[in-house]
Amino acid sequence: MNMHHEKAAGRLEQEARQDGWIQRLELARQRRDHLEMARLLLAAADQAMAEAGADDETLEHAQWLLARTQRSVSATGSHAEGIRATAELLEAMARLLRMWVERDRPAAARLAIEQVRDTAFDLARRVERSEDLGLRCTLLLRTADVLERIGDAVDAQSLRARAFHRLGSALGGADIALAA
Repeated sequence: MNMHHEKAAGRLEQEARQDGWIQRLELARQRRDHLEMARLLLAAADQAMAEAGADDETLEHAQWLLARTQRSVSATGSHAEGIRATAELLEAMARLLRMWVERDRPAAARLAIEQVRDTAFDLARRVERSEDLGLRCTLLLRTADVLERIGDAVDAQSLRARAFHRLGSALGGADIALAA
């Protein structure tokens, strides 16, 4: 009986947290605070992935949350925080992809790969508009690493070359060689 009470209390606590999350999300929506919306959605997706059991429903929910997050980060523009949120989204999408692969769900994995690639290219495009050279180079390299992990070595190498070219240009045209 005590165990039943603990489970019920745990469910009530989770529902209360979720209600708070929904209220914060609604407030951010009303304020048109896309960055806050993205952060809340990303946190919910991370939680869903962490709590995913044997069923695929929780991962499907996480995928839906990540798609919503993508819409929110796209609306943040090219300022540094929005770009960083896009990089966090990309990493979360790559984690979800690994989970689909581990569950041997090829259709879901193919969809996740396309979402990762689309987000990676969106991030690369947005980061190029940033005035912050360090942010540009760092995120281009992070994006390249994600693309490499999903098997897209050609695009990964291209992004690395762009990052090193930007860095070399900033250093007065120094030739920075890429390691093979």
